[in-house]
Amino acid sequence: MGLIKDVNVNIDVLKPTGAVTSTNVLLVVEKTGGFAYKEYAGDDALDLVKVDFAETTDAYKMAQEVLTQDNRPEKVAIVGYDVTGTTAEDVIEANFNRDFYYVVLDSADTADQIPVVQLLDLKEKKVAVLRSNDIADVTALKAAGIERYYVLYTPEVDEFIDAAFVGEYAADPAGSATAKFKQLKGITPVDITLADFTTLEAGNGSTFVVKFGEPQTTGSVLGGGEHLDVVAGNDWVIATLEERVQALYLKNRKINYVQAGANLIGSEVEAVMKLAIDRDIIAEDAEGNGLFSVVIPDVQAMTEADRASRKLKGVKFSYRLAGAIEEVDIKGQVSF
Repeated sequence: MGLIKDVNVNIDVLKPTGAVTSTNVLLVVEKTGGFAYKEYAGDDALDLVKVDFAETTDAYKMAQEVLTQDNRPEKVAIVGYDVTGTTAEDVIEANFNRDFYYVVLDSADTADQIPVVQLLDLKEKKVAVLRSNDIADVTALKAAGIERYYVLYTPEVDEFIDAAFVGEYAADPAGSATAKFKQLKGITPVDITLADFTTLEAGNGSTFVVKFGEPQTTGSVLGGGEHLDVVAGNDWVIATLEERVQALYLKNRKINYVQAGANLIGSEVEAVMKLAIDRDIIAEDAEGNGLFSVVIPDVQAMTEADRASRKLKGVKFSYRLAGAIEEVDIKGQVSF
């Protein structure tokens, strides 16, 4: 059975989006006989992974990249598929309501990656973090018209740069950090020509290079053209609104179809907007006021049919994104 919801939230940016409130990581790996979804948490998480997956397996190596980064998440989840009967997208869909946001595959093959991102695009939830060992594959991903993926290029076929990235990035609250300028432990910086880098950027791809002596990721754009922090932040706003308004129904014996009831729901929307300011999702003005607005409908103006439906319409919000500065133009003048 699919997820049944009483609260539906849409944000118009490029497309409506939605997601769970967490930013946890799911590793999707090929394994004979499959492997049921399992989470590994705490300081000994990697040792627990070793119980299920030998150190020579991709699953262990991916988990190792996630869990040895300086900003590592508290936990990682793994699910396995058997190519004789299932696919990566099959096991992702079967576990879609689990507590994860970022999806990392053991495969760098576009034939495996594209169907997974198509699933995420269809559901308008969660983001895949992919790796490509050929710049042509980055171009192919963009040509496929898929959107909800962040791809990192490396010619090192034995390195899981995608897993290392989520290991450094996923612990940050959704929307609070840009994907650019991230430093990854255990990953070899890429020596790339300007021509290849231009092609990579045109394909909305990122890589890992040395700038001014420091290795770092080069981009923050998803395949669909939006920045990762923007998509993750908007997803968090939607999911948090749905979660908090749903909680109102559980905390109250009944929310009456009167102005006080509408105001109660509106107050939760405003509370989420304020939380989004703290996460650097919503911008502030020079005085520190959040640049958002919330509209609560006038219940007296509702029709009898509206009230009979028990569905409140007309609650609206808007906000200005905090965004991020990722490039700078500086001009100077020197005189004697």
